Amino acid sequence: MFSSVHQLRAHAEDDSEGVALAAIDRQWTFAELDVAVSAVATRLREEGIRPRQLVAIDLEPALDWIVTLALFRLAARSLSLSGLVEPIALGADVLITDPARMLATAALTVTIDRLWLDDAVSEYHDRGEPGPPAVHFPRPDSTCRLILTSGTTGEPRAAMLSVAAVEHRLSNLDSYWTDGRVELNLMTLSTTGGFHTALAALRHGVPYLAMNQIDLRTLRAAAAMSIAVLAGSPVQVGHALGLLREHAITLPTLREIRTAGAAPTPGFVAAATREHGVPIKSVYGSTEGGGISMTLLAEGDDPSDTGALLPGIDLEIVDADGIGVATGNSGEVRYRGPGLASGYLNEGSGSSFRAGWFHPGDRGMLNASGHLVLDGRDSELINLGGVKIDPASVDAVIEGFPGVTDAAAFVIERRAGVPELGLAVVAEANGDLRALDRMLRQRMPGKHPTVFGRVATIPRNRMGKVERRRLTDEFRRRLSLD
Repeated sequence: MFSSVHQLRAHAEDDSEGVALAAIDRQWTFAELDVAVSAVATRLREEGIRPRQLVAIDLEPALDWIVTLALFRLAARSLSLSGLVEPIALGADVLITDPARMLATAALTVTIDRLWLDDAVSEYHDRGEPGPPAVHFPRPDSTCRLILTSGTTGEPRAAMLSVAAVEHRLSNLDSYWTDGRVELNLMTLSTTGGFHTALAALRHGVPYLAMNQIDLRTLRAAAAMSIAVLAGSPVQVGHALGLLREHAITLPTLREIRTAGAAPTPGFVAAATREHGVPIKSVYGSTEGGGISMTLLAEGDDPSDTGALLPGIDLEIVDADGIGVATGNSGEVRYRGPGLASGYLNEGSGSSFRAGWFHPGDRGMLNASGHLVLDGRDSELINLGGVKIDPASVDAVIEGFPGVTDAAAFVIERRAGVPELGLAVVAEANGDLRALDRMLRQRMPGKHPTVFGRVATIPRNRMGKVERRRLTDEFRRRLSLD
C-alpha cells in the first residue's frame, strides 16, 4: 500500500478542514477527500474492480485524482488518459470514463461524473460504516501506476512504475520538483510531472490544484489560491505567461517558474525573468527515469546545460559500442537509478532498457563541472549530405522573429533518398516568410530549411515536445508525395 494512502488519512484526522483538492468550481477538504476516496473505492469494488487489474481513467482532473487514490486503496494498476485527444489501444481490464468521452475500450466500462460521485458519497454516509479495507500491493516491485509516454520512438507507450520506484521519486522530489509550496502545474495526471505533483501535494498537506486548462479562469483561480510556483512544459508556461501579460493578471506570491519536458529557449528565460523576477528552474528527465538533473537559469544562461545530476542518479555518456567517453566528449546518454520504470506495458524491455540502463535517445556530454550538456536527440538528428542538424536548434534561431508565433523544423524527402529540412510556421497575417528565409540563409548557410509552409498550430505532445513526424506526414500530403 502506498504511503499516500496513509498520508490522506493522517491529514484528514490532523487537518480536516484544510484544502486538499481544488478544481475551478469546487474544493474538497482533507476530510471530504478522504470520504470521497473511500466512497469511490467502495463503489468500484462493487463494480467488480480487483487488485492488479489495469484500470484506465479518462475523467476531468479532480475526478481523475479521486479515482486514482481510490484505485491505490484497491491495489489496482492505474493509468490516466487525461490530455489525450485520439483513441488509444491499451488492453486495459477496466475503463473509467465520463459518459461524453470514449478514448479507449475495455472488458468493463464504468461511467462516472460529479453526480455519480455525490451519490457515492451520500450512500457511503448512509451506510454509517467504513468501506472495504485498503489492500496492500503485494511487493515493492509491484506495478502501481502506468504513465503514457512517447518513449524514444514517438509511438505511444505506457511505462510501468513500481511502488518502490514511485516511493523513491517521492522521497527526493523536494530537491528538484515540488517542495511543499502551493503550485499550479499545467501538466496533466497522465504525465510524470503532473502525477508526482499531486502525490507531493498530498505528502506535504497542501492543496493539489486540479486545473490544467490554460485559460483566464485557471490563472485567476491560481492567483486566488496564492500560488508560489508555476510549472509545466516551456510551451505551457509560455502560453500562461502570455495570458497573464495580455490581461494584466498578477501573481504576487509567485516565487518560482519550473519547466520540464523540453529545454526552455533563451527567449523564454529572458522574458520570464524580466517580467516576474523569479528563478527559472529547468528539470531534465523522462517518464521512464524521473528527474535526472536540474539547473536554475538566468538571462543569458545556456539552456542546453541541464545542471548537476540529482541524488541517486548514475549517468554515463557512451559511444556506439556502449563504451564510456571522456569528459567533454559527446555521445549517447544513458542513466539508471532506483526510480527507473520497470519497462513498457505489453512488450519486452526493448532497445530503450538495456542491462539496467535506460537510453532516452538523447545525445550530450558531461562537462568539467559534472553537468549534463545536451546536443540533440539521435532520433531527430537530420543528416543533410553528411551534415547533421538538430531541428531544435533551428526552432531556437527563429524565436522572436517578427510576426512568427511558433515554428518547428522537420525532415522531408521530395526526392527519394535526398533529405531536406522543412519548416512549419505559425505566423500572423503580416508575417514575412521570405524575410524569415533570408535570415535563416544568412545565419545557417548550408543548413537552412528549403521547404516552408504555414500551419495553424505546431503539433505537440502532452509535455510540449514537437511531434515532427506529424509535420513530415502533413507536408508530404501537401506536396502529394504519398
